[in-house]
Amino acid sequence: MADTPPPSGGPTQEPRGFPFVTALVALAGLFVFAGLVLVAYYSPHYFDAPAEPKADPAAKLADVRAKNQAVLDGTDPTAKLSVGRATAEVLTFAEKAKDDKNKAGRLPFPVEPKASPADGKEKK
Repeated sequence: MADTPPPSGGPTQEPRGFPFVTALVALAGLFVFAGLVLVAYYSPHYFDAPAEPKADPAAKLADVRAKNQAVLDGTDPTAKLSVGRATAEVLTFAEKAKDDKNKAGRLPFPVEPKASPADGKEKK
């Protein structure tokens, strides 16, 4: 009986032996990787910022309350008016704008007029 060719149609190759070069390259890569891991582990951490001491929550709350009170009193440079002066200004404006149509005065912001009960009965 004659030898039949392999199903792929090409010549067959016999294994050549143990791949020493491939094994040595893989082993060298393993040692390079392990060395880089050790270098990264023992190197100083350049991105770590020095830790700031945590502020006392009670002191932080007192600071926020002091800032809020400064805004309400008008002593903060970002505040235009104190609460008392702003309230007085709005009430003075409302007093000046009183007339027969607006008995309570006109405030500096839009307010929808309330519908009278008589208007509701006529529309039904």
